Amino acid sequence: MRRPAFLRAPTAKPASRGPALPVTARGVGLAAAAVTLLFAGLRWSHPELAAIGAAAALACIAAAAVIAARPSLDVERSIAPDRVSVGDRSTVTLQVRNTGRFRAVNARAVDAYGGPTHATRRVAVPLARLRPGKTANATYTITAERRGIVDAGPLDIGKRDLLGLAATAGSFGSTARLWVHPRLWTLGRTPEGLARSLEGTADKVEQGSLTFHSLREYVIGDELRHVHWRTSARIGQLMVKEHVDTSLPTVVIALDDRPEAWPTDAPTTSEAFEAACEAAYSILTACFRAEYHAALVPASGGTVSGAGRDAYGDLLAELACDATESLDAYIARLTAGRFGDTLVWITGVEPPTARLAALKRAYPVVIAVHLAADLAASAALVGGLPSLKAADGEQFAAAWNGGGTSL
Repeated sequence: MRRPAFLRAPTAKPASRGPALPVTARGVGLAAAAVTLLFAGLRWSHPELAAIGAAAALACIAAAAVIAARPSLDVERSIAPDRVSVGDRSTVTLQVRNTGRFRAVNARAVDAYGGPTHATRRVAVPLARLRPGKTANATYTITAERRGIVDAGPLDIGKRDLLGLAATAGSFGSTARLWVHPRLWTLGRTPEGLARSLEGTADKVEQGSLTFHSLREYVIGDELRHVHWRTSARIGQLMVKEHVDTSLPTVVIALDDRPEAWPTDAPTTSEAFEAACEAAYSILTACFRAEYHAALVPASGGTVSGAGRDAYGDLLAELACDATESLDAYIARLTAGRFGDTLVWITGVEPPTARLAALKRAYPVVIAVHLAADLAASAALVGGLPSLKAADGEQFAAAWNGGGTSL
């Protein structure tokens, strides 16, 4: 089961790659000419040829000396904000400091950014006469064109001597990551939560049922009556009890990201899956605004529940139609997990209504969402299940808001 990138162990900071010493075609030709002229001048006693050969050899040595001097740079990079939605912009800020003691840096610097869903683009960073101990600042803007992950950096610096005899390049600093969340559509309603009563029936939940959830460190402003004195005395630090309202509805988004759910023969499959991610993100955001609990359970794994909104957006940013779990296994995992009381199933094919109706044993409310490019926006009851159809995220929002009592 694939874990989302934001839950994986962080990768080590890449070390700066020092410059190599490649010689250009012009440098190779001049070096060969220098050897030939020196040999000819000395062999047949032609001082003019020897002088020209010596000058060419000195030019090659000077070019090698200039290129071989590795710049000493400290590159700091930041992206603000580091999480945006499609269509928004983020700013990359670079601080390049010359940590060398004697040499100024006068080189061509290029910063690159891109990702699996974003074409690689390069931005020139001016580093003209950066003296020792001095810092050069540069900024550029990234426009979030598609959902996904964008990595910026490292900074590539190239050097070339005046005669173009040798050239080299090196990479400095680490990369910074930008998370592009799906486009957000405003939903004016959320599904009403249902909870099972002791008699086995499903009733609408009422707010106000608080129960102990966990212990956390005391912060200024916490009520002293919530302090857990026994634990605080044992560890020597004030700990307070954190409570949650267990009667609040929990909306579960089951985003079916199996390849079978998004036919590859359709030319608009990519757009339909983007609409699915937009629908999931919009529902999750509506739940946060209503202070409902929410869970995101895609077929590919990486379940997120009880976290901040950014965690859900990060998981949606890296989702693709590559889940290997079968439909039976996916439904079995949803049934056994009982992640909430309201399930929203999002797919790109005709929803398996009979299979979803069986899920009502674990989820009192099941809503089916079918997204495809050729569908007209609608909301109706199909097989006893509230069902929505739409072609894109905007039409989904309209169908969801106009769904009447079917949601």
